Amino acid sequence: MTLETILISLGIGLVVLILFLVGFVILRTALYSPPQKKQAPRDFVSIDGCSVAERLGLAVQYRTIADHDPSKIDGNSFLGLHRLFKTLYPQVHEKLLLETVNDYSLLYTWEGKNPDLKPIMLISHLDVVPADESEDGGWKYPPFGGEIAEGCVWGRGTLDIKNGVIGIFEAVEYLIKHDFEPERTVYLGFGHDEEIGGKNGAAAIAALLESRGVELASLLDEGGTVIDAFLSGVETPVGVIGISEKGYLSLKLSVTVEGGHSSMPPQETAIGILSKAISNLEAKPMPAHLEVVEFLMSYLGSALPFTQRMLFANTWLFGGVLKKQLARSNMLNASIRTTTAPTIVNAGVKDNILPGKAEAVVNFRIMPGDDLRSVYEMVLERINDERVRVSPLEGKTLEGESGWNPSPVADTESPYFTRLENLVRQAFPGSLTCPYLVLGGTDARRYAPVTANTFRFNPVRVSREDLQGMHGVDESLSIENCAKMVSFYIAYIQELGSLTDEEGLVLEEVDESDEIELAPERLEEDEDIVLTDEEMAAFQEEFSNREVGQISG
Repeated sequence: MTLETILISLGIGLVVLILFLVGFVILRTALYSPPQKKQAPRDFVSIDGCSVAERLGLAVQYRTIADHDPSKIDGNSFLGLHRLFKTLYPQVHEKLLLETVNDYSLLYTWEGKNPDLKPIMLISHLDVVPADESEDGGWKYPPFGGEIAEGCVWGRGTLDIKNGVIGIFEAVEYLIKHDFEPERTVYLGFGHDEEIGGKNGAAAIAALLESRGVELASLLDEGGTVIDAFLSGVETPVGVIGISEKGYLSLKLSVTVEGGHSSMPPQETAIGILSKAISNLEAKPMPAHLEVVEFLMSYLGSALPFTQRMLFANTWLFGGVLKKQLARSNMLNASIRTTTAPTIVNAGVKDNILPGKAEAVVNFRIMPGDDLRSVYEMVLERINDERVRVSPLEGKTLEGESGWNPSPVADTESPYFTRLENLVRQAFPGSLTCPYLVLGGTDARRYAPVTANTFRFNPVRVSREDLQGMHGVDESLSIENCAKMVSFYIAYIQELGSLTDEEGLVLEEVDESDEIELAPERLEEDEDIVLTDEEMAAFQEEFSNREVGQISG
């Protein structure tokens, strides 16, 4: 066999291999992520959005601002908000059992007809982040005015997340007035310190439920929503349902050297050593994991342009390219890796004095698959300098106030997720749905000891611009969304609260005959209760002795 023949044979073999590879890639792309099935239409309750907006506006006027310093919390604002709830929602407070936890958090119990069924729970939080109320603050309308204008209600908490509190109250008030009685018990939980970690609010409520042996069938919190233009190339609105949230870790980097006069500096100063450590962390980001984004795209892939769909369908071939492409987007980069963010730097007191100490705080949001220990070890490896001391920002251990691991991942094959997903597509016709990793933190993680089915979804439709108002300026919610969220919560409570057995959770085709009947009987009247001083003292003593990590799971 001549050299020419060998080369021709190799050439033919290479062409065949390339054609096979191209065909295989195209076939996988064609079969990737089949289109989502359309849901049968459902009649949702018609709600007057203007009246809901008015009541949400009243709630916004209470400055329930969270603060790490208890002495700075305006207790009167929280107590005033409690009184407002009792005024606006008399049926809720007549029929449901109310318990106050740690002064400002609220736990409501709506007893179901069948105590053998696992309860469901809906939660939100009463506290909000601060807002600049000065003329230079940039707000179109006062942040605590609750004004209704331009088709929206404006103010801090309208989207994060007093709207959730009001929406849930509105739904339960409506259902009680219409003689609905749930088969399974329904809990409502409203914490007062979510914005600072939820230790005294959601964690305390969850611990109280756990101490009573409560095991929830499912829990619904904030964390996802229906977003326009969720991804580049996907024009269809997407309802993202949070099934987990990233972990959290804040580390303090400290450098201590001999100080001196700036006229005779050493080769390396405290600030220089610290800066190099921070630079190393940013230059060598934590490893990327495509599993979460791949899972998300398995729901949305059919809506992607062909080129993007091809990349996700063939990560075995294009994984490296895909990681680089995703890293260009702040949001998508945060969805594929544990992020690194220097947030605080302290050093020096005068321009001509070399500081003897320099400190920085670096915050990490931990991906499922990573954990506190692995992130800490990767930090030490990247800094690689014994002069830089790395320690938890608070306390002596990684897990606690300085950090927690990613929350458990809820099962998307569970009927609870399927029911929720179905309702989202029915409430927002034409939208797609997908599971989602929540990049921030919510109260939901605190309930890990009492349920494995924790989902995060705020039933409103927003744009990316709307989302910028959360913790920013001009936070607002449209009147249309005010009506939509209440009708959604009504349907959600009706559907999950009316299920009589676990087998009945299997999703079936929805048609007109599937409409849920409202029960003709009312609940017997329950007296609102507040824990006695002795009971609360005993509970607080038990709660304070437990590790935060145990409560958060």
